[in-house]
Amino acid sequence: MDFDKSSQITNTKQLKDSYDEIYRRAPIKESEEHYRWVAKVLDPIKGKILLDIACGGGHFLAEAEKAGLSTVGLDLSSEALRIAKKKAYQSMIICSDGEALPFRNDIFDYAINLGSLEHFLNPQKGLKEMARVLKKDAKALLLLPNSYFLRTLWNVFKTGATGRTTDQKIDRWATKEEWSQLIEESGLKIQEILKYNYKSPHTSLKYKIVRPFIPLNLSYSFLFSCVKA
Repeated sequence: MDFDKSSQITNTKQLKDSYDEIYRRAPIKESEEHYRWVAKVLDPIKGKILLDIACGGGHFLAEAEKAGLSTVGLDLSSEALRIAKKKAYQSMIICSDGEALPFRNDIFDYAINLGSLEHFLNPQKGLKEMARVLKKDAKALLLLPNSYFLRTLWNVFKTGATGRTTDQKIDRWATKEEWSQLIEESGLKIQEILKYNYKSPHTSLKYKIVRPFIPLNLSYSFLFSCVKA
């Protein structure tokens, strides 16, 4: 795995402070289309209980509410949760650490972590906590970034640099197999891996043309659909 910039943060308070600063400036979010797609993959049963770990501004929680789920959102950043309480007003919102979930074992039907595990101090600890609070055979979705995204490879070929820039103080990338190994060593069993290639109105025409043809192993991120082992 690539552990870029991880040495800048050494404890939970520093991590919380960094995300509070980010959310005061410019909240982190994906497109509404992205959250609808994730909800479709989850294919939830109405009335079941979902935990969104590192829920940010509550954008997926709002989508899950529409699907009739009982929803709980948890994030380290109080600034993110200030937004989430307005966006997902039917959800229970908790300020806490994803590596030390404040719940007993075996209570959630679904858990998700979308583009956040790679920013944890200890990703494996976060995965084990996710597995712990899930019921037997419960479903989990994890969105994780690829070290060898096609556009990253092109940037290296063209300029000698990855072209990656981020405000987040801990940032990791890994291959499909590296993420898979970490997930399955942590109490979850992978059932399916889907590709996700970001969509933005600001992307180049070339990328928009190529995007549908990018293979799984060179995709921007992987969506891991898992069950509790």
